[in-house]
Amino acid sequence: MNKKSLYSVLFLLLIVNSISRAQVWNSFKPILDERVIDSLAQYEQGSPTAWMIDPALIEGRLKQMRNQIPLPYNFYVHQFVEYFAFRKSDFTQRMLEKRDLYFPIYEKYLKQYNLPDELKYLSLIESGLDPKALSNKGAGGLWQFMPYTARGDFGLRVDSYIDERFDPERATEAASKYLRQLYRIFGDWHLALAAYNTGPGNVKRAIRNCKGSDDFWGIYPCLPKQTRAYVPQFIAMAYMMNYHWDHAIHPETWASHVPSDTLQINGYLNLSVFASLAKISMDTLKKLNPHVLTHYLPKDSKSFVLKIPKNRAEYFQINRKQILDSAGLAAISLQPLLSTDTNATMQMRMVKVRYKVKKGETIYEVARKFEISVFELKRINRLRRNRLKKGQNLFVLEKQWFPVKSIAKVADTSVVKLTSKQLVSKKKKVKYYLVRSGDTLSDIADKHDGLTVAKIKKLNRLRSAVLKPGMRLRIS
Repeated sequence: MNKKSLYSVLFLLLIVNSISRAQVWNSFKPILDERVIDSLAQYEQGSPTAWMIDPALIEGRLKQMRNQIPLPYNFYVHQFVEYFAFRKSDFTQRMLEKRDLYFPIYEKYLKQYNLPDELKYLSLIESGLDPKALSNKGAGGLWQFMPYTARGDFGLRVDSYIDERFDPERATEAASKYLRQLYRIFGDWHLALAAYNTGPGNVKRAIRNCKGSDDFWGIYPCLPKQTRAYVPQFIAMAYMMNYHWDHAIHPETWASHVPSDTLQINGYLNLSVFASLAKISMDTLKKLNPHVLTHYLPKDSKSFVLKIPKNRAEYFQINRKQILDSAGLAAISLQPLLSTDTNATMQMRMVKVRYKVKKGETIYEVARKFEISVFELKRINRLRRNRLKKGQNLFVLEKQWFPVKSIAKVADTSVVKLTSKQLVSKKKKVKYYLVRSGDTLSDIADKHDGLTVAKIKKLNRLRSAVLKPGMRLRIS
């Protein structure tokens, strides 16, 4: 076969392939580079030879869904539907199990700011419904705010004590404000979502570069790779949250919801002591207040809203003054006023414990979890780099509070630490002896009770018994 005939055959095959692909894509408007499509397919799904779900089924269901944001069907959306239905079905199941913890909060603020209800699915793509999620770039919380955006644009508190990006209520309200702001800029929800992912500047740049296009699908080739997948993932997740049963995905272990009450805190509060006196599990207190990064609230806290379990609220109210007074003391040893043992105290110690690195965990996440600096974590483990491996064993410092009896009774134990002045006063004074002419080791030992020649030699590291006048020997 000559070259001309070969080119003709290839051209006909290209036309047939284009027609069949066009039938799959239906009315997908823009003409896109197939190398981009194939690259994305290989990156996320592996370029299936045939769809496992009927395209007409997904398209029909997307049209039936009641929504304000357009949910079109196309190749990209189908690809991610199958991705979440098969390859990442475990992720979809976890989202179903956790959604009842956060969807009521999302729905409240979306309604308050007059935003489409389906925006609640966006957080699933952003953080996997993990309020403590922290990306490699430093974005944090359910809605993945960068620290400077959270602080500067929305007034969230982000410091070494409190990080309100991890507060579901505060972060959701900030996300609602930001999404409303982005929609006002672009007037198109798909572009607003893209801007949430990559920033409004990058979306405007893509619109300029893809001349003649002013919607997401039209500027698709000009967007960053991650942002190209962002809107299709959102649509696919919205589909899966509504039709998961038809793809054999359903929740099995529901995430537990802890009913809570709130109280306002002003000034310093030791949370470990507070939890102990209020008879609240520290794990429960942390779960209810994921934005509190340390075991205490700083002295400059003003009207800080602390959540406590609802079933402990009555007990707390009865003993409110005693609990807050005791937990508000900054001393290391504190006397619980509610304890049945009037001599009981609490003692805090930093305990070195072993920790195994989990898959995908960064050194910043480990340091934040144990409330120590990255520098300190690297120093303890003699690490030169920030990179961690799954299963790697690290030593970390963990704050632990121990109930101790009266300090007077255990003053000689390692639990109660004496001050430097006390240590000096308790320390025995060292005694010396000035050797005179004719003195021997046995003579010196005889002059002092409890002293032997061997002890003198040991205290002074003497190798021989020869003494010289004027020598200064330690005798205690």
